[in-house]
Amino acid sequence: MSKLIGEPIKVHQDRDAMVTAFIWRKRLYRVLEVIDWWREPSEWWEGKAVRLFFRVNARNSSSGIYELYRLGEEWFLSRVLD
Repeated sequence: MSKLIGEPIKVHQDRDAMVTAFIWRKRLYRVLEVIDWWREPSEWWEGKAVRLFFRVNARNSSSGIYELYRLGEEWFLSRVLD
């Protein structure tokens, strides 16, 4: 199961633009592993940006699977997977 979130987050990246951590609801989550990434097509003819998704294993007080996406210069937490 998964829970849709759709909230803005702040993402930290390394020099290679890989996600290393993110802040959600004032809590830091350290990325342990990038499980997968993909691009979602957009309606580019209407000026909409492509969404770049990352599925990560991250840790705060416990580990979990999170889907993050980038839209333009902004980042969002898409969902939390159980």
